[in-house]
Amino acid sequence: MMRVLVTGASSFIGCHLARTFAEAGWDVVATHSRARDSYSGIKAKRLAWVERMPVKLCELDLRDHTAFEPLLGEVTPALWVQHAGYAANYGSLDYDITIGDAVNVAPLGPLYRALAKRRCAVIITGSSMEYAPSDRANREDDPCDPVTPYGRSKLTQTRAVESLAKEYAVPTRVARLYIPFGRLDNPNKLIPMVSEALRAGRRVELSPCEQKRDFIAVEDVCRGYVALAADMTRTIFDIFNLCSGKALGLKNLLLTLATAAGRESNLLRFGAIPMRAGEPPISYGDNRKAVALLRWRPSAPEAALAELVADVT
Repeated sequence: MMRVLVTGASSFIGCHLARTFAEAGWDVVATHSRARDSYSGIKAKRLAWVERMPVKLCELDLRDHTAFEPLLGEVTPALWVQHAGYAANYGSLDYDITIGDAVNVAPLGPLYRALAKRRCAVIITGSSMEYAPSDRANREDDPCDPVTPYGRSKLTQTRAVESLAKEYAVPTRVARLYIPFGRLDNPNKLIPMVSEALRAGRRVELSPCEQKRDFIAVEDVCRGYVALAADMTRTIFDIFNLCSGKALGLKNLLLTLATAAGRESNLLRFGAIPMRAGEPPISYGDNRKAVALLRWRPSAPEAALAELVADVT
């Protein structure tokens, strides 16, 4: 059985990654950044969910660069999934890029030096926010010119791992993610927040929701990581968009959510609040590279959303 170490088990995607790799037959070790009993709320629920799987949990603070060698010596993984990162307030211009770089970028050099000794491959979680705003689907070979501090931090991370992968001959893949949704998502994000309001029969105040976005089920994202793990012998470094490949109108998506929940659409008060300043009108990815090279294909986001609503109502 191949062993994988997944960082960021208390995060939405991280807990699903641990589950998906375990279901795919991997021996999984998943990390959290502080003492287990210090977690509360949704992060505690995610860790409790992970603990019900055949997964070993352990503590790892990425800012402690001396921790990599002993952990790798103990775990000896064939694959390191670097999902943990600093994403607080990631959509805002107030994102703290100093902390972001300390967590997302600074650990990479010590980590790669340790990984090179173990012949361990790496998957790095990137972001669609690394791309420049565009009205067409982002391709992996597009020039990157991020407009947010978080996007700049993640692009710095990608450029650093490309250099380190080649320097240390550590096979590396970057998964650029768009907007995943699913069970155990942050309750303050749009889809969980609207879902909860609809289930309770409450009205929810929204912007006009005229923007278009690329939504993808978290299970599809995680299957993409498993497919990336099988791609490590083709080349040392590569980048893949893991996305639906569709620019879905946000208003239509939320109306689909109301229908799936069996609620009247007038509970959704579109236009009650203004659009967020600087909000790009469209953002979506081109997934043809992942479909062709990884033999991976996401489900239709509308169908996955209906399944999610049915599962929780």
